Amino acid sequence: ERLVWMRGDGSTLGVHRAGFGKVSTLMCWEHWMPLARAAMHAQGSAVHVAAWPTVRDAYLIASQHYAFEGRAFVLAAGTVMHRQDLMDGLAGVGGHDEAKALFDTIPDGPLQHGASAIIAPDTSFVGERAGAEETTLFADLDLDMREHALASLDTDGHYSRPDVFELSVNTRATPGVRFSADEARGELDVNRPAELADRP
Repeated sequence: ERLVWMRGDGSTLGVHRAGFGKVSTLMCWEHWMPLARAAMHAQGSAVHVAAWPTVRDAYLIASQHYAFEGRAFVLAAGTVMHRQDLMDGLAGVGGHDEAKALFDTIPDGPLQHGASAIIAPDTSFVGERAGAEETTLFADLDLDMREHALASLDTDGHYSRPDVFELSVNTRATPGVRFSADEARGELDVNRPAELADRP
């Protein structure tokens, strides 16, 4: 993930407002980051997309924990990928002989095994759990279930203890390089680094 997705910052730690309610997402091991989970719970998402390479047993437990802790429906989404998918990604692209040679050493067959699931706020499964083949899960979600669950446990409400605990989330975009002179003049624009070439 660090190689492919690289750095992120708090400006992306938000929720999407859909017609039925708020939708959040975290990726893979972010589900073991208690402060990231707390930031998502505080925004009140009704549906959470837990993105995993494969929904292994430990990842399923993390997804169920998120559902119970956040009182949300969790779509634990695992990918299905075979070695040939990697090869197909290299097809027609030059300069990747070393990558292809590496992929050739991988045994043929599935690399990511799906096993997606839809989990209710009480940690039960909504419908069937997916297997290792590509499939799409469909389910009707009773969003009132979330409201009833919040009456007994609300980690951002009556169980949050703001008199003891406080979480501060920096939601500013954080570039890897900051130029203090520009910042002082209010001119820092990380989206136009080409301007740096024109500096005296």
